[in-house]
Amino acid sequence: MVILYRTNGPEFDFPLFAGLPPVRYVLASTPRCGSNMLARALWHTGVAGFAEDYLSDDYVLDFFERWGFDTGAPDELADSYIRKLMRHRTSPNGVFGIRIHAGLLASTDVDLHEVMSHPGYIWMRREDRLRQAISYLLAEQTGEWIVDGTYLPLRENLSPPTYSYEQIRRHIRLLDHDTAIWHEHFARRGAKPHVVTYEDLLERYEETVRGCLSWMGVTFSGQVPDPGIRRQAGELTERWVRRYERDDRR
Repeated sequence: MVILYRTNGPEFDFPLFAGLPPVRYVLASTPRCGSNMLARALWHTGVAGFAEDYLSDDYVLDFFERWGFDTGAPDELADSYIRKLMRHRTSPNGVFGIRIHAGLLASTDVDLHEVMSHPGYIWMRREDRLRQAISYLLAEQTGEWIVDGTYLPLRENLSPPTYSYEQIRRHIRLLDHDTAIWHEHFARRGAKPHVVTYEDLLERYEETVRGCLSWMGVTFSGQVPDPGIRRQAGELTERWVRRYERDDRR
């Protein structure tokens, strides 16, 4: 069996869970908002499931490699897949999560809200839209989306980063569009998400993670583990921020 992401392997499954998990949540996100960090932090507690990007193509292919598909009927495929994920990826206390970006939510035919039987939502946001857009562009240019050094291989950059005022502006607009997608989704579903910001996660890490667990109704008495993910922002980001602000004043 060959899978792309090690964490999609059976060694990272929880004990098999029977039935519908009593706590089901969607980690609603946009690119470079810190959702990987929050998902890993929650996973490492052992009581909040393992909210991964299960609907993206690479993840679907990994789990198809493991399980195959029970049905070829398109209208039954998503339900069958999610049910299998719930069986294998629900923590023993009955918590199951999925992480999904707004762009995938808008493009998929899967009605995630119905398939997951009306889940709750953690909405991961980033207040500093400029730095988020720069991070988004850098990740696209280099191919370096997450650095954990443990479960994912460290890769060489696809290409050297190249500053572009127009591309940063474009990514800001993309993020604004993604935010609008989530606003519309929550309004249509009558959902009131638990909002988490990237800035709060950095500045008040333990308090923020415990806030998510409390929102789930989960008891956790241990110390909140490190997420195991390295921050990628650095001096290059700050140089691009200053350069963009100068260009934007012209």
